[in-house]
Amino acid sequence: MNGMTPNGNQNQGSTYSEQGELRSDSSRYSSGIDWKSLFYFLLGKIYWVLIAAVLCAGLAGGYTKLFVKPVYEATSKLYIAGSEKTISMSDLQLGSVLTVDYQEVFKIAEIHETVKEKMLSEYGVDKPDYLVSVSNPKGSHLLYITVSSGNPEEAKLIADAYSEVVQTYIEKQMELRKPQILESAQIPSSPVTPKLRSIILKAAGIGALAAIAVLVFLFLLDNKIRTGEDVEKATGLATLGMLPKQSENAEYYEKRHRGETNNSGPVAEIRQTLALDYAGDEVINAICSNIAFAGKKIKRIAITSHDANNGKTFLATRIAYGMTKRGKTVLLIDGDLRKSTLINRYGITHTKNGLSHYLSGQAELDGVIYQTDIPNLYLLPAGKLVQSPLSLLTSEEFDRLMEDMGREFDAVIVDTPPIGAVIDAAEIAKRCDGSILVLAYNKITKDGLQRLVRTMEQTQTPVIGCIINNVTMSKLDRKRYDYGYGYGYYYGNAKKKNRKRSGTRR
Repeated sequence: MNGMTPNGNQNQGSTYSEQGELRSDSSRYSSGIDWKSLFYFLLGKIYWVLIAAVLCAGLAGGYTKLFVKPVYEATSKLYIAGSEKTISMSDLQLGSVLTVDYQEVFKIAEIHETVKEKMLSEYGVDKPDYLVSVSNPKGSHLLYITVSSGNPEEAKLIADAYSEVVQTYIEKQMELRKPQILESAQIPSSPVTPKLRSIILKAAGIGALAAIAVLVFLFLLDNKIRTGEDVEKATGLATLGMLPKQSENAEYYEKRHRGETNNSGPVAEIRQTLALDYAGDEVINAICSNIAFAGKKIKRIAITSHDANNGKTFLATRIAYGMTKRGKTVLLIDGDLRKSTLINRYGITHTKNGLSHYLSGQAELDGVIYQTDIPNLYLLPAGKLVQSPLSLLTSEEFDRLMEDMGREFDAVIVDTPPIGAVIDAAEIAKRCDGSILVLAYNKITKDGLQRLVRTMEQTQTPVIGCIINNVTMSKLDRKRYDYGYGYGYYYGNAKKKNRKRSGTRR
């Protein structure tokens, strides 16, 4: 079956092959990264990036402090010239040659042994641990003697010792002009390595980048359904509404909320309130309007979900209630004959028999359809639960029931079992004019939704659309998706702001 809209037109969002494989038109959308969504996703997880940065910086700083030995450098400077008193051009040229030659002096073992003896005899330092290097700045007659040591005082003393030993060695052993000590070494005030501040900053940066990389990876792997755009990209289906998370409380209707019965039939009392907050009420209104736009022929509607606890029963009752407020006569059928929760969840009283009793011939139709204390709302409860109700749901009695109820009521809302668990929902959907899929926010994956739609399309019943339930978006998430909760969220916030304003004028 091709993807069809409730009014019989081809759905441009998705099609199905002859083998029944869902072919989504999601290829119309860019398969690249949604950079805006990624930005707001990372912004929402910024605290993890900061934690990773602080943790890495702390670990790196602590390790450096505890286990990395600091190294200090001290440098003494020698000046090389060619004659004793006056300096001529030939002296300068000779000095340049000698500067290169004198660097080779530091490769003589006698020099190093003499320095060690000097350190032991004059300063009492035995077997000092150090490194020495010699450099000649380009174009100069200078020798820089740099000593690296873990002790700043030793570094200074050793550098000066090398200057004195080399000075004496050149004068006496090589019989050349004694180099002049241009500058003695200074005690270094800070180590050259490790640079603690630099290490901490680099570690913080590495930690932050590592956290961002992990978050980007998780973002790319994430294919959960959160918005109507996700639904459309995955299946081409419309989203009828996004319902914010509601708190089901145990408040009960007051007398003024109850309607008067207008016949002598059985009356069911719904003791728990069906009212929602302002935003939720507006979303239900929008859902009812979207269902109306599906066409006049869409009267019998199966409401199902992929798993239990997705809010299927919650939404079925609210949609039925919302339609009654538009003046429609609505029948709410509890089609979950295996594990119904409707009666207990909403404290519905005075219901003895139900659907299973009627389909099994144990009760007449007039004895299982109850007028409720809500005007225009009628209830056909599940009745006695059955372990294998498939034979009842595929019977001629159920076919006739759905046909008759479609003619008698303005709307018939059927709360079915989760289609991901049993096939009952598919059988019920076959006898309806359309079906609605309830998706729990951030629960089902895009692949799972495609399988769910494929199963429902095999019933030959059009899928009117999806409802995303229990939405808990943060402010950043709403910016990320350019999404509120529809008009309900907008006007709900406006109402709250107006209340705050009026409160400040007292």
